[in-house]
Amino acid sequence: MIAVFLNIDNERLVPALQEAGEKLDSADGEAVLDFSSVRRIDTSALRALEELAQIADEKAVKVALRGVNVDVYKVLKLVKLTRRFSFVN
Repeated sequence: MIAVFLNIDNERLVPALQEAGEKLDSADGEAVLDFSSVRRIDTSALRALEELAQIADEKAVKVALRGVNVDVYKVLKLVKLTRRFSFVN
């Protein structure tokens, strides 16, 4: 299995998530997104994450979010996106 690993930059969050969605074709079942530099998340990023989760479901790719801070995790939990991803430290 070949996992796709992408660093997600806080300044380019939405474009980075869209790029991750495009790269899911090359992921052989798993993708890891490094969220360690993401401190805040807004509605456009939440929409992009929802779209990424949908694409991943369609392509049967598991997406793991690495290094998610507590505040971002709480937002994801509130909008019920945590069940669509796995989380790693």
